[in-house]
This record gives sequence, C-alpha cells and structure tokens, in this order.
Amino acid sequence: MINFLFKKAKQLAGRILNYGIYVIYQYQGVQGAGNSSLDDYEFREVKPEALESSLIETIKEQAWYGGDGSQLFACILDEQIVSVCAYWYGERYLQRNFWPLKKNEAKLVQLFTAPEARGKGIAQKLIQYSSQKMVEKGFKGLYARVWHSNYPSRKAFQNSQWDTIATVIELHPVKKLKPIRLRVGKSTRKPK
Repeated sequence: MINFLFKKAKQLAGRILNYGIYVIYQYQGVQGAGNSSLDDYEFREVKPEALESSLIETIKEQAWYGGDGSQLFACILDEQIVSVCAYWYGERYLQRNFWPLKKNEAKLVQLFTAPEARGKGIAQKLIQYSSQKMVEKGFKGLYARVWHSNYPSRKAFQNSQWDTIATVIELHPVKKLKPIRLRVGKSTRKPK
C-alpha cells in the first residue's frame, strides 16, 4: 500500500511540477589540440542535405538542426553518416537561449549517433573533431548541456577535454510561463 501511495504521489508531483537537471560543459581548447582519427571512420562538416539523403531515418530527422547560424559535423562509415552533431550560435541560438552566449561562442545543441553505431567511441571522437573545427572557425567558447543521468554523453564530453562548469536545475511550476532556473557550480554565468 505504501508503494502504491508513493507511486501516486510521484505521478501527481510530476503533473504539478516538471523539472530538468542538466550538466553544463564548456570547451575552450586551442587550435591543433586532440586527435580525431578513429580507424575506418571519416569526420567532416556537412550540410543538411547530406542528412536528408541518409538511408538511416533517425539521421534524416537531424537535418532540421542545420541552416543559418549552425554548423553540422558528421561521422561517416562506408559512405553513410552514422553520427551527427550540431552547433548553434547568434540569432539561431536565440531559439534555445538556455545558456548565455557571447559573441564568438556557440552551443552544441544536438549530438546523435545511430543506434547500430553506438558504443564504439564515435560520439567522443565527433565531439573532439567538431570542437577543433569550431575553434579553427574562430569560436572562443563552446558549451553543451547534458541531462544529468545521460552517462554515456557525459563521459563523451569529459573524455573530449570539455570541462564541467555548472549544474542547472530547471523547475516548471504549474501555469508558470517561464521556468525557474537555479545554477550550481563555478561558472559566473547564469542560465536565461
């Protein structure tokens, strides 16, 4: 009976107060650092059209992340994109606007690896490759937010020389238009 009541109380709390807990990562690397090779894999910048022509439906679904104010990077195996990441900056990033960006900064807003290619270290290498390319393009700071319990993604960022700079707890009270965001960590920036 206690388990039943606890489950019902948890369901009710979920309806009244939605929440999010995110870990914020930052990359301030230097040009030429890191090695992005991974044997049979190729890494490169791509356009949305490359994703749209994929034979993998879940890769096709990532194409909308491209366009003005974005940079797309992909990992390719046997001429097929198996992983993609997208950075947004400037006006495009204002759609998300979760973490404050300065001029010459971008946020990695999507990192996706096709299910059949997971567990091979591809995401980590794609993060490393794309980070270096963004630095070469003149970006001074890169950011990412990762759901607190997404341990594979957190490990990929940590192993790619991205620093944990904050944890953001986001509360969505009933009928509240703007979420309440609390920052925990060493960063002096506050989430929007």
